[in-house]
Amino acid sequence: MKKLLEVKNLQTSFYTHLGEVQAVRGISFTLNEGDILGIVGESGSGKSVASLSVMGLIEHPGVIKEGSSINFDGVELTELSSREMTEIRGNDIAMIFQDPMTSLNPVYSIKNQMLEVIRKHTDMNHEEALERAVELLHMVGIPDPEKRIKEYPHQFSGGMRQRALIATALSCNPRLLIADEPTTALDVTIQAQILDLMRDLKDRLKTSIILITHDLGVIAELCSHVVVMYGGMMMEKGTVEDVFYRPQHPYTLGLHKSIPKVNLKEKERLVPIEGSPPDLMAPPTGCPFSPRCPYAMKICLEKPAPMININDTQSSACWLNHKGAPEVEGFVQVGEGE
Repeated sequence: MKKLLEVKNLQTSFYTHLGEVQAVRGISFTLNEGDILGIVGESGSGKSVASLSVMGLIEHPGVIKEGSSINFDGVELTELSSREMTEIRGNDIAMIFQDPMTSLNPVYSIKNQMLEVIRKHTDMNHEEALERAVELLHMVGIPDPEKRIKEYPHQFSGGMRQRALIATALSCNPRLLIADEPTTALDVTIQAQILDLMRDLKDRLKTSIILITHDLGVIAELCSHVVVMYGGMMMEKGTVEDVFYRPQHPYTLGLHKSIPKVNLKEKERLVPIEGSPPDLMAPPTGCPFSPRCPYAMKICLEKPAPMININDTQSSACWLNHKGAPEVEGFVQVGEGE
């Protein structure tokens, strides 16, 4: 498969009056054409900042630091000017933002907002753009699109606003769609409909998708590969089968244990991850998860582990995978890392 997006050593910081907030600290991943990549982690792990970095939407006081590389189909996005990035954003790369109510302008109709995007990135006239917008709303399942397109965001339900955002993002047939928590605050029925829609769009339009979420169930249902983030760093990456059935990082294991199970016995407690996420203004010297990790060793507090290749598709940044580490059930010791 052809590589569409390759991110290497991405570092994004925000320089506030209190100090540097190291939101993303050296993550690397690859997305092939036609694949769906899931980025998972709890709030504050750096998922959304990573996606905004790819979109070129990091504003002052945020900075993508030197040495970071975001290569989209052979084009190094970090070297483009704002004008050049504007041509790619919305055209080749589109994003569905986290909250549809705040992402849509409440004083403009859905029609005005969709036509603005279509006319900016295509040569269509007003009539052609309107026809395209109605076609897109119909494609994402909004009933009576000829009428509904004239309405305002507050007249749409949460699920319909999300569909309108997806339609707008797809208006120029982007090759890469970034979806940031697309099912947050939606009921389970609408969630399932949105996921089915994204899967259908991927199959029908061959669009590559990056799905950002904290919901492992959504990842399992939709994605082929997964990146697990914590404290601005990448803890583990691999196929869905690797990460779900053979997790090789204690944080990933903790996420699994905290998921409610359908066979959970009455009054049986979930197993939470004890402690709090790290302060990214003063992150730990070693592994960011070490203060909360039940398996933490001395070296974990002193130095973050490199990404260690478990097999051809899975890597983990955990010292337990190092060949010199104590043996722990379930963790594979294979070598010294990349």
